Amino acid sequence: MRTSIQSMKIFVRAVEANSFTGAAQSLLSDPTAVSRAIKALESDLGVLLFVRSTRALNLTPEGACFYRDCVKVLKTFEAATARVRAEQTALRRQLTIGIFPGLAHRMLLRALPAFQQQFPQIDVVLRFITDNAQIGDTSIDVSVVPTSSRKRGAQRLAPQGLIARKLAQSRYVVCASPQYLDRAGAPRVPADLLQHSCVVLLTLAGDVRNEWHFVKSQVRQKIKVVPRLLIQGSDSIREAGVAGCGIIRLTTDIIEDELRAGTLVQVLPDWDCTGAGPVFAIFRKTQPMPPQVTAFVRHLVEAFQR
Repeated sequence: MRTSIQSMKIFVRAVEANSFTGAAQSLLSDPTAVSRAIKALESDLGVLLFVRSTRALNLTPEGACFYRDCVKVLKTFEAATARVRAEQTALRRQLTIGIFPGLAHRMLLRALPAFQQQFPQIDVVLRFITDNAQIGDTSIDVSVVPTSSRKRGAQRLAPQGLIARKLAQSRYVVCASPQYLDRAGAPRVPADLLQHSCVVLLTLAGDVRNEWHFVKSQVRQKIKVVPRLLIQGSDSIREAGVAGCGIIRLTTDIIEDELRAGTLVQVLPDWDCTGAGPVFAIFRKTQPMPPQVTAFVRHLVEAFQR
């Protein structure tokens, strides 16, 4: 028998029972099996653990030292297995995720099946967040939040008691449907957008996101487009773009399927449209951290990076 947790357990029981028979009874085993296990352990270690006599089992000096170490190892092992079992029990619960309307729901929803397959015992609830004050709400375990790279008027992302973990860096693309471009033509420089119908995001706070920033080499341009259509919600802006309502600006993760399918076409491809910020997972700082939260955030980090 190679030295293992089970062989250590048999040895410790034999020491504490002061007999192979007593060890066998406590382990619901056979005395012969215990004796064979001890002999195999001694053979593997290359030392005698017991001085055998007809009256009692006495430990050799090497056996006494090994006994002390085995007790420590078994306690550590039992503590580790108890923690894992406790975490698995804690994982059998509900996980509530808060989502901002501006977030690309596709990224989050496409990350969920693998998480549910790995943790089938966790029930997931998705809730829309309509106010920054809801971030850190005790009824929400993890908030998935897109941010703007604009510094002016920026709100502190993670108030005291919260942790913000970056998931991905977004990138804006300016695009339109082929039908719209056939009808209105494609802009050649950012200033041409002033002559086009543009679909612009209206935030829940009432902000009109019509200031679009562009960079090409060392040239920077800021264009304040004139919105012909204001919409709350990135998904609705995407559908308006596909329908031919005008030129839209969205992050790539929201429109990658449409760009790939050709229902939306990028315009001004030689210019980088800047201003898109990272996407964060925000959750409460607690000790210990709920294992379902740790597992979900770790999964999101890996899924969003892919």
